[in-house]
Amino acid sequence: MIVQVIDSGHSSLLFRAASWVVAGIGIAILTSCSLFSGRDGSTIRYDLPLTVHLRSDPSIAGAQLTYQDACGQRQSLPISAPLRDMLERKTGRVFEKVLAGETRSSSAPDGYLDVALGLAHADLTIPRKGNKSYPATVTLGLDFAYTAADGTILYNKKIQSSGRGSVEVTEASCEVKGLDPIAREAMGYVTDGMAQQLGTSTRIVDAAQARKAGGFKAAATTVTPPPSAVTVPVPTPVDGPATVIFRAIVRNENQNQVLYTGEAITIEIEIKNEGPGTARAVELSVTARPSSIERIPSVVSIGDLQPGEVKHITVDGKVGRIKEAMQEELTLMLRAGSPSVQLPSAKKFLLAMKPEPGTEAQAQPVDVDRLPKRASLLKQPKAVGIVVGVGRFRESNIAPVKYAARDAEVMAAYLKSIGGIPSERVRTLVDTHALKSDLVEVLEEWLPKHANPTTVVYVSVTGRGVVEPATGAVSMMLFDSVATSGTRLYSLRRLQESLEKLPIQQAVVMLDLSLEASPGKAVADRLIPLWEQEGSGNEKIMWMVGNRAVQEAHSYDQGRHGLFTYQLLKGLGGAADIDKNGTILAGELCTYIKGQVLKVAREQYGNEQEPLCLPRPGQGASVRLQPVAQFK
Repeated sequence: MIVQVIDSGHSSLLFRAASWVVAGIGIAILTSCSLFSGRDGSTIRYDLPLTVHLRSDPSIAGAQLTYQDACGQRQSLPISAPLRDMLERKTGRVFEKVLAGETRSSSAPDGYLDVALGLAHADLTIPRKGNKSYPATVTLGLDFAYTAADGTILYNKKIQSSGRGSVEVTEASCEVKGLDPIAREAMGYVTDGMAQQLGTSTRIVDAAQARKAGGFKAAATTVTPPPSAVTVPVPTPVDGPATVIFRAIVRNENQNQVLYTGEAITIEIEIKNEGPGTARAVELSVTARPSSIERIPSVVSIGDLQPGEVKHITVDGKVGRIKEAMQEELTLMLRAGSPSVQLPSAKKFLLAMKPEPGTEAQAQPVDVDRLPKRASLLKQPKAVGIVVGVGRFRESNIAPVKYAARDAEVMAAYLKSIGGIPSERVRTLVDTHALKSDLVEVLEEWLPKHANPTTVVYVSVTGRGVVEPATGAVSMMLFDSVATSGTRLYSLRRLQESLEKLPIQQAVVMLDLSLEASPGKAVADRLIPLWEQEGSGNEKIMWMVGNRAVQEAHSYDQGRHGLFTYQLLKGLGGAADIDKNGTILAGELCTYIKGQVLKVAREQYGNEQEPLCLPRPGQGASVRLQPVAQFK
């Protein structure tokens, strides 16, 4: 059994253990043979001579565990009924008589036990469907308080416990089997812990002794029962300052990073207290200039943040009438009710706004999904292509990338036809088949087997990336990645090292990533990603970075691709052959893409998306001269 008591007191474990022993002796004297345990040691009775009214918070009635099944879909497991049953049974082991629910007893009870559900978390990771078992942990927390009939709070505590086991999945189904007994184990442990805390409380034992001796009488029926103790007691703040950090992202209805008249807008905020103290009365201030966003509150109440607590807030608004193309500055700032709370700097977003979609005449884009009619003369029998596209993620709170999967599929076709790479030497990882373990296998096991001094490696990645605030290091997110866990990301440094140690001729890496700061860490006002090869020169790797800044990369709805990938495919199809000599070089391609992305982003979206080409002209010239397409 694993039981964690969260208490504001600072008494030592030895002192608490001694207190339990003393309290146990007192109970034994009070109730004769009332303290005993079964052979398994799981059944402990105290039978304190008190009549107690058990009152459950609404969180108990709606208790459930949320998790993701083998297909990555969000599921819930109701646990209200067994939890209420265990609460009643375990409370019955502590007190002589327990009243549950609404009671019409002729006399008031001796006390009230109020219970609320705290943490309810299921930790399980299912990489993919298959006839396999996977470890799972369920953690539950209870907040409970015992209040005497006169309104005196005799005991108030928070407690957590965990149950562990394995769940089963099959290849033919999304269903996860075996989570229920693990949840029941956690419920048993946490209710046992509650019973032990109540049964060994010195103040409750003293009240029971007084009741036994006749010195304590239940209040008359005219006495109004005290309000629920779950909400009455104010937890004692933990000594020490509070440190609050937050991250935010702005999303619009059509996900193209341009706000039009009447369009819905959503601001998603994650707030965390990293300090040892409680952050009191936290508020979020929202300011927009000029004020063209309607229905958005200027102040959002966050409430108190306990040490380590994370809250997720969603603010919805609507774009008002826009007469002409413009930019709006949106500022988010945190405030707190205590001067001891350390707050982060404000976050500012520059939003592109336009009157209505389609008000400007748009040139019909080239359909890059159709391969060029001209056959490519480039043949690369020893080349290797690795294409990754992650448009959706196992974690439901990670925003999807609209065209990532489509980008990857078309890019793979281009590498085979335009790039002249044999089909068996091109590996494609998309969405659920783009786990971190899949990428590790392809880059670090499969690729070395196909590499020799004449091999040119092409790597294309579309999706999301995370930037480490302290270092600027960039990592790619795979389907099973979590932004807060470095072990579930794949860093560009690791990619670079994997390529550099291979006996290859050279490599071309193409990255179309939306970038955000790693959550849960303080972020500077201007976070600059560190692109590994910038300024190093004479390397055998060329980087084509579609989005060099921390921002959402643009989706190009007209072309049904990401903006960078669309221009990349268009360039490979022939548009990047600026000198019209029939050969498109890697450096030539990147220069074309950079100019086109900058132009379209400014003209159609009203903001910047700046690609990056490394090494720059004059540095590592050999890799920039690598042919990527060849036509008559």
